[in-house]
Amino acid sequence: MAKMTITHMKFLQLLLSLVLFVFSMSNAMPISDVHNFCKETFEVEFCMKYIGSDQRLVAARDFSDMLLIPISETQIQVTNAITQINNIRQRFNDTLGKNRIALCEEKYESAGTSFHKAWEVGQKKSNSSTDHMEITRNTQAGFDAVCECEDEWAKHGPKQESPLTFYYHNVLKLCQITRLIISKL
Repeated sequence: MAKMTITHMKFLQLLLSLVLFVFSMSNAMPISDVHNFCKETFEVEFCMKYIGSDQRLVAARDFSDMLLIPISETQIQVTNAITQINNIRQRFNDTLGKNRIALCEEKYESAGTSFHKAWEVGQKKSNSSTDHMEITRNTQAGFDAVCECEDEWAKHGPKQESPLTFYYHNVLKLCQITRLIISKL
């Protein structure tokens, strides 16, 4: 009798999991809507890569749910940039290079804090204009910090190519996507 109850319970758990999976799929944003959204961005392929292929999109029912994806992806880019800074720090032996890389580390850490604040507000899934403005402010503050790092490579001495340009461009594109989503809320 106990064995039959355990088997019955496992069946019910499996059935419930299947129903929840199908229910979440049926309420998800259609991929065609996501593709149309990405066509509105400056970089369709980039948008589809970072937003359209994200696993969290399956659970996103609307732009409010989708908003957390580019903010999270931006945080990942910032974290990867900080890792890159730590990996390349030893390449800069002169004072100017050391100062530039130190400033970039500070700016990317500041950007990470700003994007985290935006993410926290976005988690509320609020439709209030105050929350949207707060997300926009924090996203802009994070982007401004990343820009200050990028600009530093052309100041205070000979111009150098920034070793973080890849991350700068990704942050720029993700911030544009975030702003576009906010405009649709």
